[in-house]
Amino acid sequence: MSKHRLNQTELANRSGVSQPAINRILKERSKAKHPRKETLQKIASVLGVTPDQLTGQEVISTRMLAKGVVPVLSWESLAPPNSQGGRKHNAWLACPVEHSDETFALPVLGEAMIGDDGYREGEIIFIDPCVPPDHGRDVVVLKGEIAFFRRLVVTPEGRFLKTLNSSWPTPIMPLPDDAIVCGTVVFSGQAR
Repeated sequence: MSKHRLNQTELANRSGVSQPAINRILKERSKAKHPRKETLQKIASVLGVTPDQLTGQEVISTRMLAKGVVPVLSWESLAPPNSQGGRKHNAWLACPVEHSDETFALPVLGEAMIGDDGYREGEIIFIDPCVPPDHGRDVVVLKGEIAFFRRLVVTPEGRFLKTLNSSWPTPIMPLPDDAIVCGTVVFSGQAR
């Protein structure tokens, strides 16, 4: 929390875990009580670590904390490169997996990517523009002024974008020719 300059209230707002629960976890971390797996995943996602790193079962490398931080962007800042100058960010997060210097983080918005192998709203995803957008990988795409997040499906018929939410109104659509793939998700509480 201190690395990301977050207090308990800010961590609660970003993770969806109540502030009293975070306070209880911090006070009881040396006691026998353990938070639920889902709670740890939510908190770890915001802090850019794995649940095992959060609980001390896995080491957080010094390199990750020293050099592995990436900017947290807003979806609005993904505007086309020629408009409004550079991308603005308010925070930095440590990315726990290998990544390029162009990697950035975004909070998941909406319910299109909720599913068994999906994401929760508010979860932080780490996107690396240098990782090729291959079949089955989750990507962030920019079409005009609209940015969205989908799974890339490559077939002999073409390239498509698929939601993970089975009840989404448009579960699959062709990848538009004029769309820009901003990058591939490399981490979100688990390596992707």
